[in-house]
Amino acid sequence: MPDSLSRTFARYVSYLNYDALPPQVVDKIKASLLHMLVVSIIGSETSHGKAAVELTKTEEAKADGATILVDGARATRCGAAFANSKLMHVTSQSDSYRMLIHPGPCIIPAGLATAELAGRSGKELITALVAGYEVESRIAGDFIPSTQARGFRSSPVYGTLGTAITTGKLLGLGEDQLVTALALACTFTAGTNEGPRSGGREMMFHEPNATRNGIMAALLAREDVRGSETSLEGDAGFYNAFVGNNRGELSYVFQGPDRVAVEDVVSELGTRWELMHVVPKIYPTAGYNCPVIDLMTDIRAAHQLNIDEIEGITVDMNWLETTYPSPAFPNPTRSSPGVGSTHYFTAYTCVHSSYPPLRPRIEAGEQAPGDDQAVMDLLQKVEVIGHKDRPAFAPQITVRMKGGTTYQGAYQGQELEWDLATEIRRISPLFDNIPFPTDKLQGIVQTVSQIEQESSIDSLIALCVR
Repeated sequence: MPDSLSRTFARYVSYLNYDALPPQVVDKIKASLLHMLVVSIIGSETSHGKAAVELTKTEEAKADGATILVDGARATRCGAAFANSKLMHVTSQSDSYRMLIHPGPCIIPAGLATAELAGRSGKELITALVAGYEVESRIAGDFIPSTQARGFRSSPVYGTLGTAITTGKLLGLGEDQLVTALALACTFTAGTNEGPRSGGREMMFHEPNATRNGIMAALLAREDVRGSETSLEGDAGFYNAFVGNNRGELSYVFQGPDRVAVEDVVSELGTRWELMHVVPKIYPTAGYNCPVIDLMTDIRAAHQLNIDEIEGITVDMNWLETTYPSPAFPNPTRSSPGVGSTHYFTAYTCVHSSYPPLRPRIEAGEQAPGDDQAVMDLLQKVEVIGHKDRPAFAPQITVRMKGGTTYQGAYQGQELEWDLATEIRRISPLFDNIPFPTDKLQGIVQTVSQIEQESSIDSLIALCVR
C-alpha cells in the first residue's frame, strides 16, 4: 500500500537539505525573500500596516521574542509573524502561484520568526522556505479554482499548510511530527470568498491569520500527538472539504481536463519544482493585472500611440481571471469597466506609458485619487474577454486605431516568473522613493543574494529595521 500524501511530503521534507537544492531553486526562493522584505517596508507606511504593528506590540510584546520588521520591536513568534505578514500583504504586492494563492506573506514571516528565534543559518532558512513553497504549491495546484468555487479563498487555505511545513522544518520536526503538523494545519485553515465577492475587506487578515495557524500547527506537533495519516486525501480530509471530493474531480479549471490524479501532487518530488512558477507582484493590484500592465507597457514602449486616435482595446485573458474570485461567485465591480478593474489598469498604463509600483493600492469600485479624464475615457473603450484555452498570466492586448492600424502583443504565461537578477533589476529603481534608508535597502539586496553564507539571519533582520 503506497504511503499517504502527508507521509510522502513529511519524509521528503525531513531529509531535505540545502545541498539537494538546484541552483535555480535557491535563486528563485531568494527572489521571493527579497521581494517580500522590500514589500514589507512599503507596507509599513500604510495605516493598516501600522495598526497591525501596534496591535501586536500591545497584545503580544515579548522582550526576547522575534523582530517586527521596520519597527524593530520584539513580540511572540506568532505575534511578530502576524504583523510581518500584514506588512507583506497589505499593499497587494506579495507573490502569486497560479493566480490565487500567495505563499510569501504566509511562509516567509513564519520562516523569519522561527529562524531568528532558533538561531538558524541562512542555508537552513532557504531550505525551509523552499520546502514550504513547494509543498503548498503542489497541494494547491489544479485544485485552486475548485476551492474558490466552494466559497473558500485559496490563499489562506493552502498558505496554512505551507507555513506549517516551513516552521516545522526550522523547528527540526521529525517525519512523524511533520505528518501531524500537516494534519493540524488541515484542520486549522480557513478563509471565505464573501469578502472578495461582495467588496468586504476581511481578506486583508486572511494571510496573517493563516500564518499564525500554520505556526501553531507546527508547534503543537512537537507534543507528538498522532495526526491523521490521510489528512489530505482521506474520505473526510482536506481535499473532500476544500475541493468537494477526494477523487480529483474539479468543478473549474484554468484550462485542460476537469479531472486529475490526486496522487500526482507528490510525483517527481525533488526533480519538478512548482515553486519556479511563483510570480512576484510589483504592482499594487490583483496578480492577473500585473502581466496586463507589463504587456501594455511593452506595447507603449514599442509604438508611438496617439491616445486620442485609439478606437478600442481588447484584452484577451484566461477566463478565470475575468470572473474573480470564482465563476461561482464573481465580483461584477472587477469585471466591468471602472476604477480598479482590468479595464482601468489597461487604460492607465496606455495613457501614462507605465503604472507606478508605489502608487497606493486601489480597490475595485473605489474612487482613485488624481485620475485624469483621459484614463476614465479610455477605460470605456477597453473590452476584456476570457478564454478557457488561454493560460493564466498570459494576456493578449490588441490596440485598434482610427484608420485601421492595429498594434498587438501577447505573453505566454512565464514572463513574470522572475529570477533574482530580474527581481533586483525591477525593484531597485524604487529605492529612492521608499521612505527607508537606501543603504539598508541595498544591504538587504546584498545579504539576500549571499544568504547561504550567513551563520544566522540576525544581520538580515537588522537591515530590515529602521
